[in-house]
Amino acid sequence: MKTILASLALLSSSSLAFAEEKTALAEAAEAMKPIIEVPANYVQKSIMQSLAGGKGPMAEGARNNLKMQAQREKEANRGVRKSMKECIKPGNVIDDDVKECTEGLRKRTW
Repeated sequence: MKTILASLALLSSSSLAFAEEKTALAEAAEAMKPIIEVPANYVQKSIMQSLAGGKGPMAEGARNNLKMQAQREKEANRGVRKSMKECIKPGNVIDDDVKECTEGLRKRTW
């Protein structure tokens, strides 16, 4: 009986230690996440650029992927949205540049 109680006590204490160790590992992994993401994103973008230079369906998909990534980066760094009146080109010309200006993706340079 004493051996069973000793075994149960040992198991419960070791499971508590394992749970604390698991939490510490999770916290360490979370802290390292930004450090790992930067080089991983760089490698991913490099691979996409090398694939985009080729021909065929993979190259076309890589080019589309790079365009979508650029669009997501623009939207993430978007500025203040403006009215059409603030962004319209001389001669009342409205084009993609004006559209991007109204969405806050481009500054008015005309």
